[in-house]
Amino acid sequence: MLPLLLLTIGQLSSPWTFRDESAHDGRTMLAFRAVELGDVAPRPLHADDKAAAGSKFGDLPLGVGGAARRGIVWHPDSGALWLDADGDGRFAKGERHTLGKDTLEVRVAFPVGDVSVTRTVILKRRGAGLAYAVRGYVTGTVTLNGKQYPALLTDGDADGCFDSAAADRVWIDLDGDGKFDPLTEQFPLGAPVTHRGVAHLVRPDATGSKVNVRERPADAGSLRLTATRLPKSEVVGLAATIVSEWGELVRIGKVDQPHPVAAGRYRIEEMQLQLKDSDGQVWTYQFAGTRNPVLTVEKGKETRFDMTEGTRVAVELAVAGDVAKPGQNVRVRPDIVTKAGLSMTGCEVTGVSSYARPVQATIRLTGPGSATLDEVHSGFL
Repeated sequence: MLPLLLLTIGQLSSPWTFRDESAHDGRTMLAFRAVELGDVAPRPLHADDKAAAGSKFGDLPLGVGGAARRGIVWHPDSGALWLDADGDGRFAKGERHTLGKDTLEVRVAFPVGDVSVTRTVILKRRGAGLAYAVRGYVTGTVTLNGKQYPALLTDGDADGCFDSAAADRVWIDLDGDGKFDPLTEQFPLGAPVTHRGVAHLVRPDATGSKVNVRERPADAGSLRLTATRLPKSEVVGLAATIVSEWGELVRIGKVDQPHPVAAGRYRIEEMQLQLKDSDGQVWTYQFAGTRNPVLTVEKGKETRFDMTEGTRVAVELAVAGDVAKPGQNVRVRPDIVTKAGLSMTGCEVTGVSSYARPVQATIRLTGPGSATLDEVHSGFL
């Protein structure tokens, strides 16, 4: 029973160590991403945090799933850059910087699961905008076929974590020469690492302090993804990414067809769904998932899963205590969420002439008797 038990739970590698460094063995470990900036702050600024005219606003998606948003105010003409490093929604004196031609380093605190970490965020100009990276990688060892090999993990999507399938990387010194070959010894998380004929799955936790390695399971079933939709509409495109409980990434590109996968629990990482309506317009929806498993595939069985079941609109009122006073200006933030926890992040509609146009939504504030008190228009581009 012991060998079977070890195969089931996998093998925990030796402790891993975080290195607050930009390079390893002369090779950069930084992955820069563009900061998404707009003319309006994602969250209302405090009255004492008045930004200069011409400023741009955004935030950095840090932590698990990018949930720890850290606000940014950027004034490209003067180089003034404010970063809410502690996440309290304010921009204190020590959080107001000047970005010149060189990079700017800022220490930022954010939660990763149940722990709080502090990382060095590096910012630089990219045209009139900004790009950022989170400095650091972790080193340790992994066990493959009973033998330990030096390894390291790198943050490929600049969220300060080390468990993002496809984006983050694991490096393994398979030939034991003390170096990491970027072509033969670097692997995207989620892809099986085959060594001496055996496929292994590497699954770190978000902090990179624990790494689980196990052989890829041989038991398999099938998964059929479906989508609830309006009558006379049809699904014309699907790009879904799911991740198993052992860290294997699977891409599915067809709807309502069985797809063979290893048995086990899965979460949905992200999804793009395209629907054609009765007028011939194609609607493209982008969804982001959570780190929670939402479906289970059993050995020798087919699992059907409706990706859009239970879609609802959750509304967040951006005022203190979620209570608005008469005459007060408030910002309403609607989120479109499915039963499985998928959140819509974008929507675009393309007509038969292949041009995109804004998707308008009408939002009404009504009082007793459904009388319309105010009305605004909003939507995705």
